[in-house]
Amino acid sequence: MPQSKAVPFVVAMFFLLVAHTTLSQNFGEVYDKHIAALGGRQRLDSVKTMVCVTVNDQGGVQNGYYARPDLSLHYLVDTARNMIVRTVTNGGLACLSDRKIFGTDTTFRLKVAKPTNGSGFFQNGLIDYKSNGYAASVVGVEKAEGKDCILIKLQKDEKMYHLYYIDKETHLLFMQQTHFASGPDGWILYYSDYRSVDGVMFPFVVEASGGPFKRKTYTSIKTNVSLDKRMFVCNGL
Repeated sequence: MPQSKAVPFVVAMFFLLVAHTTLSQNFGEVYDKHIAALGGRQRLDSVKTMVCVTVNDQGGVQNGYYARPDLSLHYLVDTARNMIVRTVTNGGLACLSDRKIFGTDTTFRLKVAKPTNGSGFFQNGLIDYKSNGYAASVVGVEKAEGKDCILIKLQKDEKMYHLYYIDKETHLLFMQQTHFASGPDGWILYYSDYRSVDGVMFPFVVEASGGPFKRKTYTSIKTNVSLDKRMFVCNGL
């Protein structure tokens, strides 16, 4: 009798071990397919600069300029709220935002701390998760908005972690959310309308479950455009 009771226990432990090993092994496979679906590592690495134009659901038009590894300039003309916002991120250390209200001489300056999600150049933290110091693992399979997705967890410390939902059919990022150890979870971001730009797949529509803008549509994305690095200077930082 003791022997017969031990057999189911051993079998159960075996399948738990196999399941854990499979999840660990699958991350490399899922990651490789994701990178391949985006265009491949060589093409991703070949993109050094990017210029984008987006329109949000409030009618605001934003021009974005990006240079590797972590320079960015956002110039937003927000007609809905009658303001112009210029935000510079330099070196990933801090950013400076100038906000001008139409019809006045008022300028607001705001320093913002370094972003913590490691989203980087492509706004997809999974691509360069290692260089951003994250550990990655597959934590399950789940249906999200009718799509079968593989869940990948990125975590650097105990304060928060990020869940990336990879579409099982296309191997592209469909959804992501940040979960905090204390406080409410971050907004859910949805990515759709993927199109190829110089061999690299970009989502042309990004939707959010919260925030001032619920939908952002890219009207133009150009890569490897010549940019003057002086445009990324954060005066006073």
